Amino acid sequence: MTGLYIHVPICISRCRYCDFYKVTPNEWDHVALFIQSLEAEFRRLPSDFTPDTVFIGGGTPTALEPNNLATLFDALHRTINLSNVVEFTSEANPGTLTPEKLAILRAGGVNRVSIGVQSFNDKALRLLGRIHKADQAIDGYRMLRDAGFENVNIDLIQSIPGMTPDDILADARIVAGLEPEHISYYNLIYEPGTPMTHDRDTGRIVPPGDDEEADNYFAVKHLLEGAGYGHYETSNFSKPRKECLHNVLYWQGGEYFGCGPSAHSHWQGARYGNIRDLQGYCDRLLKNEAPFDEVERLSPEDKARETLVMWLRMTDGVDLAQFEQLTGFAIEALCGAAVDGMVDERLLQRSENRLALAKEALFISNSVFSELL
Repeated sequence: MTGLYIHVPICISRCRYCDFYKVTPNEWDHVALFIQSLEAEFRRLPSDFTPDTVFIGGGTPTALEPNNLATLFDALHRTINLSNVVEFTSEANPGTLTPEKLAILRAGGVNRVSIGVQSFNDKALRLLGRIHKADQAIDGYRMLRDAGFENVNIDLIQSIPGMTPDDILADARIVAGLEPEHISYYNLIYEPGTPMTHDRDTGRIVPPGDDEEADNYFAVKHLLEGAGYGHYETSNFSKPRKECLHNVLYWQGGEYFGCGPSAHSHWQGARYGNIRDLQGYCDRLLKNEAPFDEVERLSPEDKARETLVMWLRMTDGVDLAQFEQLTGFAIEALCGAAVDGMVDERLLQRSENRLALAKEALFISNSVFSELL
């Protein structure tokens, strides 16, 4: 499979924990110029590129006004052959949804929406700097259903300071009761330079300890599995056959193009990173120049190691024969000693055909992955 990611770097305001590249309307309001430049980048892709999955993220795609949102889809359909697409996702913010925008998404081919709820606790939402309240999140979800979307993901954030274990389970019960097809449950990450990180470093907020985080993680895992959700990746749960195919492509070493400022691509052994500057991105593309500065060519071994650790994020683990066929490396030749050591430590589980994280290692997976790179 191959994928296309489109980064829309527009947000109504900046959340206090987020370091994704974006601008607010007060900082940059030339949306038509951005879409014109995005179409120019689409035209630079190989003429035979036919993605199997498309994911529009941000930023907030639904922060665009309806006319601009429709123009973006028109540009996409004019320039990219979408005839092979089986999953077409757009992110959405509950505070920016309208029936008109959802009709445009459906008309543009979107068949899956990921709604950034993050919590159903208003105090937690204020701390995170979200623009919506809990009741708006529920209303937004119902709006998606009324618009005819039958494949919906809800994003939640775990380990928000100030939330008790009961608060966290309340979030999990609400999301399970809504019955989306997919639930992403990500750990709050303190990125350098964000207001949340400053508050942590100055003692204004106190994150939960590692043991408490782990207890909460496994409590939510237990609740969601009991509600019929498969825990198919360290931070993701889905109903049967509703896994996010675009993310599975990333995790299993697939190839993809990323368009938009700060987007990344991996194609035919090279990795590209677009510049994190919206005006600079537009200037380059309108001069028919490449929008990326970073070009990295991975050695086959480095690519195989990267694929291994990404694939191990999936709870079913790595199919060893498929991995060797894809990368050209057997696990034994690549990192056999490290794998054997972690199997002995009960961090990894190995069978004849598969290698997977042990349940006890799900919450400390990054430590395991660092040993394999």
